[in-house]
Amino acid sequence: MNLLQPGTQLDGRYEVVRLIGQGGMAAVYEVRHLGLHSTHALKVLNADLARNEDIRGRFLEEGRIQARLRHPNVVQVTEIVTTPVAGLVMDYIEGPTLGELCRDRPLEPQLLLEIFLPVLDAIEEAHRKGVVHRDLKPDNIIVGRDNRGRFQPKVTDFGIAKVLVGDNKDGKARTQAGARMGTLLYMSPEQIRGAAEVDARTDIFALGAILYEAVTGRVAFHASSDYDTMKRIVEGTYEPPERVIGGLPPVIAGCIRKALAVDPAERFQDCAAFREALEQVLEANPSVPSRPARSYAVTQVGHVAPPSAPATEESFAPTYVATTDQPNSKNTARLEEPPAVVAPRAPVAPALPSAAMRAAMDPVPPKQGLIAPNPTTSPGFALVLSLFCFGGFGQVYNQQVLKGLCVMGLWFVMAAASEAGFCMIVCLSMLSAVDAYRIAAKRKSGKLVGSWEFF
Repeated sequence: MNLLQPGTQLDGRYEVVRLIGQGGMAAVYEVRHLGLHSTHALKVLNADLARNEDIRGRFLEEGRIQARLRHPNVVQVTEIVTTPVAGLVMDYIEGPTLGELCRDRPLEPQLLLEIFLPVLDAIEEAHRKGVVHRDLKPDNIIVGRDNRGRFQPKVTDFGIAKVLVGDNKDGKARTQAGARMGTLLYMSPEQIRGAAEVDARTDIFALGAILYEAVTGRVAFHASSDYDTMKRIVEGTYEPPERVIGGLPPVIAGCIRKALAVDPAERFQDCAAFREALEQVLEANPSVPSRPARSYAVTQVGHVAPPSAPATEESFAPTYVATTDQPNSKNTARLEEPPAVVAPRAPVAPALPSAAMRAAMDPVPPKQGLIAPNPTTSPGFALVLSLFCFGGFGQVYNQQVLKGLCVMGLWFVMAAASEAGFCMIVCLSMLSAVDAYRIAAKRKSGKLVGSWEFF
């Protein structure tokens, strides 16, 4: 690995203080500027990989991209050193990664906004400069603090970023056609398929997966194998976050659903729209983002994914998947494993669901004799109808027409009776009101109700 020892000088300007962390591709050091006595981080390719022209070119391209992204929430690369090894000098950030911060401990909404909104700002700036990160994940977001002690997250590791405008100056393509690059658990469906038209909405998808993990403490598309993970991503199969963690604000759940839409056209089209929707979490009457047409239908618990276009390993493009072997560091950028070239296969996109398949994905209609759940049902309104109109109206409102007519009939019979009948009417109205409220509450909570239910 040719590790640099403490005290080693680089270009006569920096001195190695200590090794921060090391992965299969690069090592990260804490270094000190000899003249300014300032602390920096240095990322250095391992010696055997530095001899590979493509890897070395991609490494230097990472430095150029980060150097031109001037943003307080992007780890800044300040210069390149060449002697005795080539490396990138960058900001030294004290703090855990977002992955370390939220692992098995979901973030509260207020803390989530303090960390996630600046990340959206940083990626919006990258997109404005024509840069798609393509490897966003919690471990590439370092949560530092500013000089006032406030959280200041920093996005790092633009090693496989795609430049949409102003291509590489040497004109060489650094990504194999039809290949996918990134970290599998946070890849978009189009990345899985190796689509050439990957754009900024790929980062939106990754941000949705990061948001899911931050609020639930779980990975959205985790599966027992890489193949199953890819299948879940391209089909949009994940457990709804509101079922993983109770009391999740609907705005956050809605933002996750929209960002993780299978079809890029149904996602947020830019980070500004994502931010605008997420900021409504703390508002009194927030507007919840619209639900995607495809993704959410197959995310219900116990729902089996539809057999759309039988998936085989040939359905997926050749891959450059970043390794999980990363520098064990809390302080600076990570650089992933080098790509292992796999013999190319023709990418095959999963077919869109047919009409019959979409029907199969829809919730099963209630059996005859059952009243379907209805989240818009108002228990309070059913109660008012029974108390302030006359018995049976609440049941009719709940679609329990037979029971409602029976209660109405009893009400009229008792009304024609003596003074004792009035007391019976009051009791009947109270019982009817309690029943109407109970049934309406069951429908609103998503439970089926038998029309034969009385008291």
